[in-house]
Amino acid sequence: LSEVLWQMVLQSALAYSPSLGVFGPIAIVVAFGFWFSSTVAVLLVMEGLSAFLHALRLHWIEFQNKFYEGTGRKFEPFAFAAILADTE
Repeated sequence: LSEVLWQMVLQSALAYSPSLGVFGPIAIVVAFGFWFSSTVAVLLVMEGLSAFLHALRLHWIEFQNKFYEGTGRKFEPFAFAAILADTE
């Protein structure tokens, strides 16, 4: 993602900066500020989403433990050996 932001923002500013003359360094500073802000914003959103999903998962697990009774059949994993043994 940072590579995409680098190509979309900073490389375009660096490509146009020589043709802008005096405003070239200003364009680079503005582009860097936009690139830095965008990168930090994406990282903050991703970290917030990660924390939210982890808390949601923990709430779901704790909620399910209150109502789980454990009745039913024992889990038997799928195996060809068991199927072949049943048919013989």
